[in-house]
Amino acid sequence: MRKPLIALSSIATVSLLAAGCGSPASTGAATTTKTSTNSTNTSGATTDAKSPIQLTYDYPVGVAGPLAKIMSSMVDQFNQTHPSIHVTPVFSGNYQQTLAKVETAIQGGNPPDVAVLNSTAVYDLLHLQAIAPLDDVVNAGNFYPAFIQPQVNGHYWGVPFQRSTVVLYYNKDMFKKAGLDANHGPNTWSELVSDASAIKSKLGVNGIEIPSDGTTYWTFEPWATEAGQNLGGNDGKHVYFNSQAAKKALNFWLDLSNKYHVMPAGILQWNTVPTDFEQQKTAMITHSSGSMTSILKQSNFNVGVAFLPMETGTQRTGLGGGDMFVMQGISKQKHDAAVTFVQWMTSPAQAAAWTMQTGYIGDSPDVYKQAAMVSYLKQYPQAQVAADQLKYAQPELSTYSLNQVYDVIDSALQSVMDGQASTNSALDKAQKQANSILAQFQ
Repeated sequence: MRKPLIALSSIATVSLLAAGCGSPASTGAATTTKTSTNSTNTSGATTDAKSPIQLTYDYPVGVAGPLAKIMSSMVDQFNQTHPSIHVTPVFSGNYQQTLAKVETAIQGGNPPDVAVLNSTAVYDLLHLQAIAPLDDVVNAGNFYPAFIQPQVNGHYWGVPFQRSTVVLYYNKDMFKKAGLDANHGPNTWSELVSDASAIKSKLGVNGIEIPSDGTTYWTFEPWATEAGQNLGGNDGKHVYFNSQAAKKALNFWLDLSNKYHVMPAGILQWNTVPTDFEQQKTAMITHSSGSMTSILKQSNFNVGVAFLPMETGTQRTGLGGGDMFVMQGISKQKHDAAVTFVQWMTSPAQAAAWTMQTGYIGDSPDVYKQAAMVSYLKQYPQAQVAADQLKYAQPELSTYSLNQVYDVIDSALQSVMDGQASTNSALDKAQKQANSILAQFQ
């Protein structure tokens, strides 16, 4: 499908996400977007019809695409249809930056009312006594089971919102020129090497690019899982950074560059990998399904989307993205307003609109039954791939001291990809560092 998103504006109209007060996309610095109201309540006291309940809403901007502008329009629509509530979005960088900002605000006694945070942050947030349970919202929804975090302390704490998997994007036109089957991407690691080698030898461009900066662990984890072991346990206290599976997967990444010469050596930037794909500098990339709409829009060629290739007959992918959390300790009036906002944002109609504009996976099967989504999928069937892949999705690495642990494994992976350390030494060191960080929670 050439130039696939020329109909996006009409889809947005069907979805009722009217472009009202757009906001420029954030590049990391905190930006606040406000919509005018009749009056502002700054005291948290009881409000009347002329003074809507004021909510602050922290949202992470960390993937390709104009998410800040889309989110501003979505919040605008909520404010217009709920005059007794006014939500002010705050854009705070990627997931790790936003979590750090929210944790600092919590410790300073000034948290946001609602936040989209990495779903794996639940242990840290509970340790800070920062979030309120949302059992009623989760139980009332028809969310995909893969998206529902296991209960902790007997409660559900986050509501699935913008969730994603790692998928493989490939250039169908290049596949045809290289004599490959463009109807599907490589199914196994060995097929990935074979297809990438054919691309490189016949077309002279990179066969594959895998991002290895930023949240490197997330792109890497499904490869380790396919080789036999998740990076994390199920209690927030244990990790398996130096397992034989992790070492096998990391050595495969290295081989793509150093042995097969189908991927550039060194650290590949998260934000530039999609650009390389769109500019046809590489035939394949792995990236978030949340980048899909932007990639389809920017690519002037036929884009294929496929499951990640498997290692030994076991299909796997990484499950990621954010949940909506309501903060603990706010007034009942604000809490109820926040729950209303969360329910509206995660409803099938709104989730469908969000999915069509971003590429994130719809949070429930009901999303894909919406009339606008049914029509959209007929035109852009690539958007169905990530939802189909959910049956193979594995839990994302989730621990206490989350950002510290993420920094440990990301630094280890990057040191290997950058040629500064061996696989064994880097992952053994990372395991010791993570064990030390998590010891206080044992």
